[in-house]
Amino acid sequence: MIAATAAALADGTWSRLKACRDDTCRWAFYDHSRSRTGQWCSMEICGNRNKQARWRQRKDEVT
Repeated sequence: MIAATAAALADGTWSRLKACRDDTCRWAFYDHSRSRTGQWCSMEICGNRNKQARWRQRKDEVT
């Protein structure tokens, strides 16, 4: 793990290593997005789960 961290610092990819924004996950992931704005380790799991929860919350607020 230390070697991987040192390599990421040396080659400039450290800024692309992020923690998933899902509070129950918090896995580390490499942000492949062009704008470096990735938030989820997996859009299919964490991203989808969080987006659905926000949608349901907004839907409940309207009704």
